[in-house]
Amino acid sequence: MLLSEKITADARLKTLIDDRAKLRQRVLLAVLGDSIKEQVMIIHHLISKSQSERPSILWCHKRDSEVPRQSRKNLKKFEKKLKSGKCDISKENAFDVFLLSTAIKYCSFTDSQSVLGSTYGMCVIQDFEGITPNSLCRIVETVGGGGVVVFLLSGMKSLRCLSSFTMDVHSRLKTHSHPKVTPLFNERFVISLGWCESCLVLDSKLQVMTELPSLSGPVRTMESWRLAELEKSEGELSDLRSSLQDAEKPLPQLIDCCRTLDQAKAVLKMIDVLTEKGGRGTVSLTSGRGRGKSAALGLAVAAAVHFSLNNIFVTSPAPDNLGTFFEFVFKGFDALEYEEQRDYEIIQSTNAEFCGAVVRVNVFREYRQTIQYVEPTDHGKLSQAELLVIDEAAAIPLPHVKALIGSYNIIMASTVTGYEGTGRSLSLKLLQQLREQTCASGAVAVATSATQTSALSNRTLHEVTLDESVRYGLGDPVEAWLHRVLCLVPPSSSLHAPSCPPPQHCSLYQVNRSVLFSGHSESEALLGEVMWLLAASHYRNSPDDLQVLSDAPAHRLYVLLPPVLPGMSSLPQVLAVVQVCVEGGIPVEVSEAIRRRGERPAGDLVPWTLASQFLDSSLTQHTGLRVIRVATHPDYQSMGYGSRAITLVREHYTGQHVDLDDVKKPDTTPKEPDPATDSDIIVPRKSSDPLLLKLSEAAHENVDYLSVSYGLTLPLLKFWSRAGYIPLYISQVRNKVTGEHSCVMVHPLKDSERSVGKGSAWIDGPSQEFIKRFLSLLGGPLSDLDPILALEVIKAHDTTLPNKEVEWRDVRGVVSGHDLQRLDRYSKNLADRHLITDLLPSLAILFFSHRLPSVHLSALQSSLLLGMGLQMKSLDEVIKSLDLPVESALGQFNRAIRRLLKTLSGIQEAALAKPLLQSTAALNDFVPVSISLDQDLEEAAEDYEHQESKKRANEDFVSTSMLGDIRKFAIQGDEAAWQMALKEGGSSTVSIKSNKRPAKMTEEELERELQPPSNKNDKKKGKKEKKRKLLKDC
Repeated sequence: MLLSEKITADARLKTLIDDRAKLRQRVLLAVLGDSIKEQVMIIHHLISKSQSERPSILWCHKRDSEVPRQSRKNLKKFEKKLKSGKCDISKENAFDVFLLSTAIKYCSFTDSQSVLGSTYGMCVIQDFEGITPNSLCRIVETVGGGGVVVFLLSGMKSLRCLSSFTMDVHSRLKTHSHPKVTPLFNERFVISLGWCESCLVLDSKLQVMTELPSLSGPVRTMESWRLAELEKSEGELSDLRSSLQDAEKPLPQLIDCCRTLDQAKAVLKMIDVLTEKGGRGTVSLTSGRGRGKSAALGLAVAAAVHFSLNNIFVTSPAPDNLGTFFEFVFKGFDALEYEEQRDYEIIQSTNAEFCGAVVRVNVFREYRQTIQYVEPTDHGKLSQAELLVIDEAAAIPLPHVKALIGSYNIIMASTVTGYEGTGRSLSLKLLQQLREQTCASGAVAVATSATQTSALSNRTLHEVTLDESVRYGLGDPVEAWLHRVLCLVPPSSSLHAPSCPPPQHCSLYQVNRSVLFSGHSESEALLGEVMWLLAASHYRNSPDDLQVLSDAPAHRLYVLLPPVLPGMSSLPQVLAVVQVCVEGGIPVEVSEAIRRRGERPAGDLVPWTLASQFLDSSLTQHTGLRVIRVATHPDYQSMGYGSRAITLVREHYTGQHVDLDDVKKPDTTPKEPDPATDSDIIVPRKSSDPLLLKLSEAAHENVDYLSVSYGLTLPLLKFWSRAGYIPLYISQVRNKVTGEHSCVMVHPLKDSERSVGKGSAWIDGPSQEFIKRFLSLLGGPLSDLDPILALEVIKAHDTTLPNKEVEWRDVRGVVSGHDLQRLDRYSKNLADRHLITDLLPSLAILFFSHRLPSVHLSALQSSLLLGMGLQMKSLDEVIKSLDLPVESALGQFNRAIRRLLKTLSGIQEAALAKPLLQSTAALNDFVPVSISLDQDLEEAAEDYEHQESKKRANEDFVSTSMLGDIRKFAIQGDEAAWQMALKEGGSSTVSIKSNKRPAKMTEEELERELQPPSNKNDKKKGKKEKKRKLLKDC
């Protein structure tokens, strides 16, 4: 084989690999220089000699990076040449032959999830700029005992170059207002290599470099007690297997599948719980990464199937995390002589997101049994469960874990150190409650209405911890280094709090991140406490959080400490931690240009969310301070320390903590490490800056508002509402991991609270728009919110919404006068509530939009109106969520309707009376009379009678003086005479015989009148005489 240059490796390298292989421990190497990929072949050869076998290699790289890959086609050609004798190996390139003859798995950093569960003898990591702490955890943990992890730092002559190396993740940490990133994580990473006992830094010729003093000396000799302890552990496992050879099935078969003594003991404990009577046992299985928890769970479930448990349910954050679990279920079946298709069948998910993961196993050897996967939020499907297995319980929100607990056996496993989720809420809260219930198991359980509390009572708790790793030996130095550099193990000083000072006596300090990540012992102690508190208070954590905290230029860190007493030589216990970041400050023209390109830059979460939701690019120009995390010590929670820390942060950024001495404040901006130094030895950087700064000494930016983003829950909403925050965004879809709606809340700073700024009037428009949308969405995507939670969201906007009472012309379009009659009948219990169901949405919109400010409803009444009116729920659903009796709910609802009806009726009456008042406005100019109405009527009657009598007198005078008695001119004749005269017709005159005599007639005239006329001449004479007589009388 041809080599470009003959290389002799440092003797310390061979000694280190050989010694650690005997202890089943791993080795960490960092190789610097040019053309160093070929040195992998030499290191692989040394591993092969120590293990007497050729180990497989996991080669990790960036996506689309150049790797020394050989195709299968070239491999077949090479094998064909060897068989034919046409190939002379001594003339071939040695590195090409190595690549063709070695089992190499190439994996990009982004696909590191795919190698979980696999074990390799060697891991090569190139393209250091593309690695993240999370992928580093996954990759390193795949190396088995006796293996080697190699960092290829190509092109570097010194480790100091790595301290100022730009990482790919830095592009996601930059923001518009903070474009410069200081790689503090890399600086600490370089120093941390000296903490690993099995680490060497090599140059391109595989010679040990002397930059790190702790690694430049001779290799430590292997302690004999470590080897004896390893042999003792293996001997105890063999003895246990031998003692169970004569035991009944399934104990011998399943214990033979175990790899470590701890794993075997855990399987035996779980089998004991499964065979106990009562079925209310709980097994808690906790350990670090790679201890075989999932394998132990799988073997225990195989035993449960053998013991005839029918309904077995298993849950985890995602079904693809259960690959190892189901693998060992099937190994247990094989050991118990179960055959696939004959005794059981495997059902895989058809969901593309689950990647064909196993979700169900049907067993039908004797009768039907089922192993079924369920989502962590589907606790309602466990009514018939006999066994529930919860894998990675620490990565599931604690309320969901409590809801899963029922009257059946439970086995829960959790990784307390690792990348799946380092949240310790499971061990710190739930397990503590189970311990208290177990200690009081002899007492009578007190009846309670809380379902979760009653489910936790009368349960027996069995705690099992796995310390021995399956892949490598106990006390592996690479594992200890990884846990320390990524702060995955809690410090011993944070287990118990020594004192409980009043919150108002505690002080907040800003942490200088440049000093915190310098690698000094005091800084490491504080960093360990900070990361432990952040992990303990959150259910979902990732090692990437450490790099964000160290390198993100816009992030700030604060700690709440008790009073420092005289004579204290170390820092006091950290009570609370606050992590914040500065966002916004983006000009309108920049945000408009980004919006037109359809981009969404990394960072600035709240400004971009508000701008996209309210379609207002000007919202990005406001500078805000987002609270990322608030972590309180578990022993001090719900005691006011978190609120105290938040208050002090607000006061600090509003300029209320000012140094009156006008002393020059130290610069807290992270400083880049200086690669140029006279000394070749790398040691923690010396700095004159303090680690902690008082608020009066720390500089701060001028901000317009404070903000926070979190998963919406009632306790958190109340906490932030008390601090003055108002919600401006709630996602319509629940988070798949947490099962909660994401919420963004903003606390605008008033002019009196800000040293420089534009005021807080800009928040009124988004607040009113949010309430309008929120009330509409409660009947759709947000209908699953608890009514009390939705009511708290609306209450948070009481200070920003105008209290303007609605007018009747706006109301009558949705609530008419006839509708008020229906409300009146229901309020008087003359009709059923179903008569007004259609009016509830309109009434709820008016009330919760502050259009009826004079109506005051209690929280219970408001919740009923919100649930039935806006969320369109039935009365039974609302009272179930409120935990109310039906009679009380109906009474409260009726009283709420009466108050609404009273206000609406008053608005209607005021609207109807308004025109009347306008028409009678002119009456104000009239003067009231001095007499009564009766007197006025009597006078008017007298005047009328007087005028009438005077008028009659005048008429009589005129008649009498001119014509005398005119009654004598009245036309005589009855109706029959008139009819006969009209029938005769023929002339223009009508003659009717009169039967009346004049008023004054003599006897002669009367006799003559009574006598019939003899002829016409007599008639004429009589007429002439009558006329003459009349003229004479006149």
